[in-house]
Amino acid sequence: MKKMIIASVAGLTMAASALCCAMVSPDVIAISGVAPGSSVTEATAKLGNPQYAGDKIYFSNGIVIERSDYNPNMVEEIETYTAGNVTPAGIQVGMNEASITAAYGAPDKIDRDYDDTEYTYYSTDYFKKLEFKVVGGNIVKIKCKLRD
Repeated sequence: MKKMIIASVAGLTMAASALCCAMVSPDVIAISGVAPGSSVTEATAKLGNPQYAGDKIYFSNGIVIERSDYNPNMVEEIETYTAGNVTPAGIQVGMNEASITAAYGAPDKIDRDYDDTEYTYYSTDYFKKLEFKVVGGNIVKIKCKLRD
């Protein structure tokens, strides 16, 4: 009996540790070909001329880029609330919640609130993260950013 309990605890510990290490490749953390850490110049070449440019840069396709405080030509964060802007795995706003884990696997972190759920994936190089906000079973926001 004692051996069975020890084996069960060891098995549960291994399963829990496997779920905690669901990091993704840095290459899949981007929206419409723009990744955190890339230059604003590269981003505007891919996304076109912005509608407004300040600390945040707004594009007509619904993408918003936030510049880095210490390097104004570096993309610190990119987000969208608009369908049509896809991640490298083909995920976009409007898709159902199950498509996230189908494309990226189990998340590194899930935050559930009374009206939404946020899935977070960290990059294997520890520099980036990818977040999906889900309301009513559908993706309403995608954000990629340099890790805090």
